[in-house]
Amino acid sequence: MTDSQRTTREQSTYTWSAGRYPSLAPNLLPAIARLVSACGVDPGNRVLDVGCGTGNAALTARRAGADVTGVDVTRPMLELARNSTELAGYDDVHWVAGDAEALPFPDDAFDVVLSSFGHVFSPAAVEAGREMVRVAQPGGRVAFTAWSPDGLVGALTDVLDDYVTHEDHDPWAHLRWGETDFVRDRLADACDLTFERRIARFRYVSPEHFWRDFAEEAGPLSPALRALDDPATRAALRDDALATLDEWFADNTVRVEYLLARGVVDAEH
Repeated sequence: MTDSQRTTREQSTYTWSAGRYPSLAPNLLPAIARLVSACGVDPGNRVLDVGCGTGNAALTARRAGADVTGVDVTRPMLELARNSTELAGYDDVHWVAGDAEALPFPDDAFDVVLSSFGHVFSPAAVEAGREMVRVAQPGGRVAFTAWSPDGLVGALTDVLDDYVTHEDHDPWAHLRWGETDFVRDRLADACDLTFERRIARFRYVSPEHFWRDFAEEAGPLSPALRALDDPATRAALRDDALATLDEWFADNTVRVEYLLARGVVDAEH
């Protein structure tokens, strides 16, 4: 891992542990259900959830009868995941602290490897994608979800770029995994890929409500906003972001486009 990747990893670990981010996770439950369904998880399947976060995808796969392992670099998230699954009545999900770009598992260890908006945020996401394929058995399924650069997250990233400089990381890196051509270029040599464009619906009473939870108090944008010392700049950014959000808001719902990518691993990978 390079020094830049190490710095980005430390920033990422802090970001996803901070504030009220876990309160955002329930908004992703429908997308998680679709992801697990797309993988065709069956009872007895060995399933790995990469970047498992609060454990919702792991729990969904466990409910389908799978033997599930969740891996995440963020230990506080692993503790939340453990608590959530135990609350649901499962104490047999395996939780492992580890990097997505260097998964601590042998080759061909899992029938299904999935990641719900997880591996794409790794500072070495290309390596993480290859690792997901490596630990899947031939004929196994690899699947993930990623935010679309053409959807709301891309639009907000564009707004943020007008106000925030990014010296240590590329804010568009994770969004490239929402482009089908990018995914094909990285994984098509090892997987037979299919794609779906979907919409996640986040329930909020207003764009201001969403912005507070997603940016000001939690989630991936909060550290960037805290770095803005000038109140006038913060206010201008907020106004531009709310104007963008308004285009994607209707009926107490913020619509967020994402890509669901699914691959069947080749016999020789």
